[in-house]
Amino acid sequence: MQRIKTRPIILLVEDYADSRQMLALLLEGMDYYVVCATNGKEALNAAANNDVDLVLTDFNLPDMIGPSMVRYLRQLDDRLAHVPVVVLTAFDGDEHRLLAAEAGCNAFLIKPPDFDILKATIDRLLEENRHRKDRLSFRHSQYQLR
Repeated sequence: MQRIKTRPIILLVEDYADSRQMLALLLEGMDYYVVCATNGKEALNAAANNDVDLVLTDFNLPDMIGPSMVRYLRQLDDRLAHVPVVVLTAFDGDEHRLLAAEAGCNAFLIKPPDFDILKATIDRLLEENRHRKDRLSFRHSQYQLR
């Protein structure tokens, strides 16, 4: 039997405990289910073992940079190849934005985040991904009918 998801699952990757707890509480208050990881390796494991709808990651992680984690994430399996990723960081340099964009990150926000912009960004990316999945599902069903 397939589980019916009632809330989107966000993988929050943040090494600082205070920031992680604050963001997790904020996201849960926005009606998301939050899975936390403290480094890239934990994030990849959590992504592989959860039906993640979006990843919110810090740029600098203890074991790798966020964009490197995103590259590994996209290669784990087809399910994660297109999961939206938001980088949330204190770094505001063009080189950081470029690394994130090249890795396939979908959005780049600066800490501390404006919570309305964070929610709008997450909701937009979740909606875009839902539409992408609907289009793929429709195409797949068309091929099955032939």
